[in-house]
Amino acid sequence: MTRLLRVELRRLWLRRMTWAACVLALVAVGIGIATQVGTARPPTDAQIAEAERFYADELAWWEEHGEEEVASCEEAEAAEGDGADYGCEEMGPRLEHYLPPTSTFVPDAAELDGPSVAADVDGAVAPDPAVAAVQGSLWSGWSGLPSLVPVATGLLMLAFVVGVSFMTAEQGSGALGMWLTFEPRRRRVYWSKAVAAALGTVPVVLLGWAALVGGAYAVYARFGTLGDVTGPVWVQVAAFSGRLVLAGAAFAAIGVALGVLLRHAAAAVGVGAGVLWLSTVFAYSLGGLQRWTPALNFDAWLRDGATYEVVRTTMGEDGTYAEEWVTRVVAGWQGGLYLLALTVVLSLVALVVFRRRDVS
Repeated sequence: MTRLLRVELRRLWLRRMTWAACVLALVAVGIGIATQVGTARPPTDAQIAEAERFYADELAWWEEHGEEEVASCEEAEAAEGDGADYGCEEMGPRLEHYLPPTSTFVPDAAELDGPSVAADVDGAVAPDPAVAAVQGSLWSGWSGLPSLVPVATGLLMLAFVVGVSFMTAEQGSGALGMWLTFEPRRRRVYWSKAVAAALGTVPVVLLGWAALVGGAYAVYARFGTLGDVTGPVWVQVAAFSGRLVLAGAAFAAIGVALGVLLRHAAAAVGVGAGVLWLSTVFAYSLGGLQRWTPALNFDAWLRDGATYEVVRTTMGEDGTYAEEWVTRVVAGWQGGLYLLALTVVLSLVALVVFRRRDVS
């Protein structure tokens, strides 16, 4: 088995598709770093001066009409009832509202998702510590490190494509049939290819992610907008890197399995991408079943937790019904088990098919 694995790893890295994936990873990393420049750059002196001018004009108007605006807001708030909060006390102008948006490498509290609520076992609505923990984590913001996660997902898709191509190319060319004349034990051949794809794509995923984080760090350091970069932050980055590598290996193995089952690269890639797209676009229509969609569980594994929302219908004291959005959590361990189960099931099914199907 070890000999077969070494051979398959060598063959994997001799393929053009593997090197093409490396090039695409570099392109994705370059684009990801370039997008950080705009958010990392602090306001220029001219932008600050212009913002202060607009702020002064708005402040002068607010000093004259502010009390009326707040009173009108509070009346509307009282008319709405049911604890409505229109944020009337926050209506006054602020200088930061007139400055161009900027962010830090490590998101601050303002850039993270705010605390939410979820239904408890009695149906009451109360702050949920699990939701607050996910929404307040390092990876839940919209800029800095969290904004790099979509690029990391792209690296996983490259690993998946490499795994698909590694199997379908040899099936289509007839090389696999010839290889089986030298090594007729199909189970060993399948596992050597699956493990080779899983291990062989680790450099693409890991080095791509390391280059992305390093490049983004350099951009934010250049503009002096790193934020509070501490030891625990790097521990979380290292943990994310580990989860990303494991996910990349799983995606490559899944690619090999779908390559066996569907036999054509376009079909396998289309099915994989289609399932992720559908589970993202139509997730809300599934209600509570969102918890078991692939995209949400993969995201939960990478970020060590993810949230989704469902509509809950309640009846008021006056007998009328109202709907509200309730936030729920998919834990990181569930996402990991989901990915592991999917990899194992598809691999075992593919192995059964591979042992029985004619590959000539």
